[in-house]
Amino acid sequence: MTADAFLLYGTHAVEAEPVRLRAGALSADFVNGNLRTIRHGGIEVLRAIAYIVRDRDWGTYEPALTDL
Repeated sequence: MTADAFLLYGTHAVEAEPVRLRAGALSADFVNGNLRTIRHGGIEVLRAIAYIVRDRDWGTYEPALTDL
């Protein structure tokens, strides 16, 4: 069964591929400037660290990140 992104998330926007960051036993996925699925020894300890800015209609801004 293929899930329709619009039905699941309310938008046709596609999320960027995560970049896996590792430092010893810690790992995290870097997606659109946010850290997600922070793990220690393969066990998720924190879901996300994000800086969220909303517009007047409660949309979320996605800044363009360069030179990382």
